[in-house]
Amino acid sequence: MMPQTLFSLTRFQKEKPKLPCWIAGRFFKLNSKNYLLKSQGLLFFCESKKNNEYQEGSWIAVQVLSPLSASQISTSQMTRYLNRMSRSLKKSNSFKTKFSSSELQQRNLETNSQALKNPSEKTWAGYQTGKSYLLQSPSTSYKEKAFSYQKKGAVLQEWFDFLRSVEDFFISKGLAFAETPYLVKCPGTEPHLKALKSSFKNYYLPTSPELQLKKLLCQDWTDFFEIKTCFREEESNEIHQVEFHLLEWYRAFYSLEELMRELYELIVFLQQPYREETPPAQFLTVSELFERHLQFTLTPKTSKKELFNLAKKETLPAQEDFSFEDLFFTLFLNKIESQLCQKTPLFIYNYPPQLRAFAQINSKGWADRFEFYWKGLELANAFYEVTQFEEQQKLFQDHLRQRTDEIPLDEELLPAMKEGMPPCSGAALGLDRLFLALTGKKNLKSTRLFPF
Repeated sequence: MMPQTLFSLTRFQKEKPKLPCWIAGRFFKLNSKNYLLKSQGLLFFCESKKNNEYQEGSWIAVQVLSPLSASQISTSQMTRYLNRMSRSLKKSNSFKTKFSSSELQQRNLETNSQALKNPSEKTWAGYQTGKSYLLQSPSTSYKEKAFSYQKKGAVLQEWFDFLRSVEDFFISKGLAFAETPYLVKCPGTEPHLKALKSSFKNYYLPTSPELQLKKLLCQDWTDFFEIKTCFREEESNEIHQVEFHLLEWYRAFYSLEELMRELYELIVFLQQPYREETPPAQFLTVSELFERHLQFTLTPKTSKKELFNLAKKETLPAQEDFSFEDLFFTLFLNKIESQLCQKTPLFIYNYPPQLRAFAQINSKGWADRFEFYWKGLELANAFYEVTQFEEQQKLFQDHLRQRTDEIPLDEELLPAMKEGMPPCSGAALGLDRLFLALTGKKNLKSTRLFPF
């Protein structure tokens, strides 16, 4: 059994009295009725007295078990303690308090007053080891109304376990863990990326670790991953935050099909704690989707004018000065994306060459890339990567011409590619959205302590 933070009781009340207020700390679940609390140097055993679960305003029976250094106890120590407590609870009756609820007010006033008289006393707020108390969890304080920190313990623990599972998956596959900087000279050149600029020597916050990780490929790293906090200046909403978590990994001498299989294996692995069975993946080309939903034959030679006429036929808000990419996504987002099956993991591949980004063009003339959809969310984007120095330089220059701002090129990547870069596939996966898909949550703000 691993420690799991369930909630924290606030130490503040609306009246903000001078007396120490109630009990606060990290609660760890033993079973549906019993909890363990670690708080300010003491360990407490707690039993809910209302509906066998913690609720705001419920009675909590507390027994002080032992003093301990809250800063020194490790996760492994807490795990062993929880396991021992769970086994002992199965063999004995639940903890019985020595005080009735009618004695609550007087007892708390006495212990709080005692703590004020003896501020140097080692036991917190007058609570004595081996004795039992009844407490009433406080009503929501003014601080809890302003912030939502107090009630996010469970989801934060779930998020922590999720990140650890992602790491475990790739480490078990033999991939190395990479770490790239948070201040970069080039945040990414794609025209749609809006970067945040630092005030320090014209550095930027990364929109992704892609350019830095490709330098590792040029230095004979072959299989590695990184979980990176990235930044993009886009409107925050239910499924996007300016600051977000990106998983990016690269496989040398891997085809795009092999990378698809590995991504599907990751989804199956991450679903195990939720006891859900992952449906078989579906694979569709972009051309098949246009034929199915728009009755339009998309080819690698489809022109911008043809897409414009199609958008007008579908009564979509398109203009003649739209780029090919703008017209494509006007059609895709309005007529196709909402029709995709949500329950089935879906890989969409063979994109028009105008949308290649940094992908190679395959033998059929399509951009060798895929995007991954699941539970109604676009989760991942992957390329069979361009490795030729001259082609990469041309793509960079094309991106810069389309941008409305000035982004400097990475001065180290192109010379490194000139020395040689192995054939490889790489993928970027939005972990925040994947967490929503796995847990069934609808809003990223509910998963963060400090949402935008």
